[in-house]
Amino acid sequence: MALPISAGDRSSVELAQVELEPLSASGRVRWAVDHFGSSVVLLSSMQRTSLVLMHMFHELGLASEIVFVDTGYHFAATLRLRDLVMRQWQLNLVTLYPELTLEEQETRFGKKLFAYVDGQPECCRLRKEEPLLRYLASKATPVLVNGLRREEGGRRANLRPFAADPRTKGYQLSPIYDWSRSEVEAYLTGHGLPDHPLYAQGYASIGCYPCTTPIEPGEDERAGRWRHLRVQGSDAGAGSEAPHYCGINFSDSNGA
Repeated sequence: MALPISAGDRSSVELAQVELEPLSASGRVRWAVDHFGSSVVLLSSMQRTSLVLMHMFHELGLASEIVFVDTGYHFAATLRLRDLVMRQWQLNLVTLYPELTLEEQETRFGKKLFAYVDGQPECCRLRKEEPLLRYLASKATPVLVNGLRREEGGRRANLRPFAADPRTKGYQLSPIYDWSRSEVEAYLTGHGLPDHPLYAQGYASIGCYPCTTPIEPGEDERAGRWRHLRVQGSDAGAGSEAPHYCGINFSDSNGA
């Protein structure tokens, strides 16, 4: 049964924070399922943090839906990994799709949106956020579980485990918000989990293939995302600053 809290009820959300913070990551997931039942949904990108959480859902024996948004721009390796873990762990995995095909979107806007500073936000909205929000609209008080971590910095540096998401009139749960990168890697190794092969090729944050590159030694983990939009002299505009987040997680784009 859902807690008696609403997207604007800060005091009740704060009480949930206090209850969640001392729990383990799997304990936080179990807490959410105990309180919100089938409204708990895990958003998975097939990156390492997603694999950790998918394995936790498997170990807890949850029937909760695991949502993967297929933008049409994913690396083939990402799709193969999705299919592998879905079969291996017998997960209730749901793949969502944008309303427009890649060809329809390019025809409508007259360009490849991802290649332009002023087009990238709309591309991410149409191909990531909109399919997810359309799906969550069918849920009563949805709780969207993510793999965001404080250690990633930027807007994520002040994460807490639980937050309101006014877009859905529900919540965001970040069970591993306080984990370090080494803890994520230790979980993967300790449980013998598969790894996305692009990590071994220098990728640190993996999204759509037109907008994702490997990083150089010493670069920030997200430096490889939308690198093309900060290249001076490109169609994106000289000196433009690339985005760091796509906006699918409310706390990345608007704060919580």
